[in-house]
Amino acid sequence: MNHTYETLRIKLERLVEKEKSAEERFRENERHHNEAKAVFQRETADVERLESQSFTTFLRTVIGTHDKKLYEEKQEQIQAKLRLDQASALYLESREELTRIIDEISLLKDELDALKEKLRATDPTFQETLSQKEEQRLVMEAEIREINEALNAGQSVLNSLDTTLEKLESADSLATWDMFTDSFLVDMFKYDKIDKAEEELFYLEGLIDRYKKELKDVDLHNVLDYESLGEMRRIFDVFFDNIFSDWSTKDTIQRNMNNLDKIYIEVDRIQKQLQARRSILEKKLEELQLYY
Repeated sequence: MNHTYETLRIKLERLVEKEKSAEERFRENERHHNEAKAVFQRETADVERLESQSFTTFLRTVIGTHDKKLYEEKQEQIQAKLRLDQASALYLESREELTRIIDEISLLKDELDALKEKLRATDPTFQETLSQKEEQRLVMEAEIREINEALNAGQSVLNSLDTTLEKLESADSLATWDMFTDSFLVDMFKYDKIDKAEEELFYLEGLIDRYKKELKDVDLHNVLDYESLGEMRRIFDVFFDNIFSDWSTKDTIQRNMNNLDKIYIEVDRIQKQLQARRSILEKKLEELQLYY
């Protein structure tokens, strides 16, 4: 690759890292400044007048005060003003530093883009490198799209699981009452909750099928290890073959709730790993788009 381009690219890469550190420092100083300002506001009833004064002028207004309580309050104001001045200085300095780095990055990107266009037209090796990077970009964008589709399907599964478990928990509570009261009314309410849970289960089964299909489009070997893949498929495939048709006992309700809890834990785990994989891809894609 062209030596000048590579030198500029490395310089830009380092500047981007400096920008991250500078932004963290700026955010921290901004927080300290806001905290110091809030303290100062609590210490004075005339914030605008005091902030417009220099510290020396402000000190002159305090000297000569003889009332002990007022004097102590003014001393607290002085200390708060000092802390605010110090925090303001650090805040402004870090803001200027961050702005300087951002401006430098902007100029360097313009220089890099101009050189890139020149090399694209004149350097076959560079053209080949750009083609490879473009192919990598397309592959990563496609994988991110597939992960997003899987994440959306997984969230639908989690939402449906929440709804189903909520209905089964109500049925479980009613089943407990039914054991002691033998009430027809309680029994009727229990089966109403069970009927609604069964409707949600049929819906959930379809959502899980869709989730499994979406996961097939994702390269799961980049997301899950071999054991996790096996566990995921076992839990999904076994559950719906073992839903009990007899809901009359409290044990059956609790058994199905436990099975649903296992699915929830598994889906939630997969979702987190998909999100982690997406974050890695997005970072790589951002770097690729920045430098090439």
